[in-house]
Amino acid sequence: MNFELEEERRMLVATLEKFIQNECPPQFIRRIDEEEEFPHNLYKKMADLGFMAMPFPSEYGGLGGDVIDEVLIIESLSKASAAVGLTYFLSTCFGGKSLEFFGTEEQKRKYLPGLFRGDFLFSLALTEPGGGTDILGSLKTKAEKKDGYFIVNGQKTFITGAHVADYLVTVVRTGDKDAPKTKTLSVLLIDAKSPGVEIRPLRKLGIRATASNEIFFTNVKVPEQNLMGKLNEGWYQIVYTLNNERVALAALCIGIGQAAFDYALKYAMEREAFSRPIGQFQSIQHYLAESATKLEMARLLTYKAAWLQSRGKRCVKETAMAKLADSEVAFDIALKGM
Repeated sequence: MNFELEEERRMLVATLEKFIQNECPPQFIRRIDEEEEFPHNLYKKMADLGFMAMPFPSEYGGLGGDVIDEVLIIESLSKASAAVGLTYFLSTCFGGKSLEFFGTEEQKRKYLPGLFRGDFLFSLALTEPGGGTDILGSLKTKAEKKDGYFIVNGQKTFITGAHVADYLVTVVRTGDKDAPKTKTLSVLLIDAKSPGVEIRPLRKLGIRATASNEIFFTNVKVPEQNLMGKLNEGWYQIVYTLNNERVALAALCIGIGQAAFDYALKYAMEREAFSRPIGQFQSIQHYLAESATKLEMARLLTYKAAWLQSRGKRCVKETAMAKLADSEVAFDIALKGM
């Protein structure tokens, strides 16, 4: 067992720290949140530095990294801003990793280089008004084959980044109603600018630089070659994306938790009460010690899940654990910090 990052990954983290310091000052982060402005220029700079290409195979123009690199990047970016971490997350996880896991060879060669250059933005259109990831029973968006196209009709909701996406990785129902539910779903790569696609941003409380949206599909024509993977095998395929989503979101939560801890620690050393810094009071020290311990446990759980996924091992349980634990830890640390 080895719990130490390799030299190349330590260099990656150091590069990310410099990038955040130069490109993500607090006033910039506050402005894009208040104005609900998606950071397009920042996204392109991330691509120029190779961050988008890092966790992908070199045969498609990637830099030969894996899920561990993806986690390190998301964690580092999210310390500056959850919105910035999510900006990276949306396209690498929902777009790039979906293509890597189950896209056709033609799709990988067509879309991955554009993602690495920062030319394409992706979003995952999965959740619907009647259900979330319980897609086998609740998913209603349908796609019917006709004259070389899939005709898509339905609605999605809470779809993050759809308003700026070039392509929507969309889960649809294509199978016969009498078929087993696991054999009725497919995944389509839909051009977000297609006629019949209507996207409406939703108002929300936080992470507003990466808006969430409703999507309405009305007789949207999708070429047959935009079928990702195999027809009616979408349930088995999307599981790979959801596993990656869980570990990536866990990394985002670690970044949030680390930022909250750093703010709280700095404030505890500066703020004085009763003629001394409040960090000298035992009750405050307990808060900080508990937060640091929980953060370290969450990070180890996430890195283990990323390690398992990077080696193609079964990791459904571990990625789910990481997502659950890290989201609760981030919330707890922020609450204690406040």
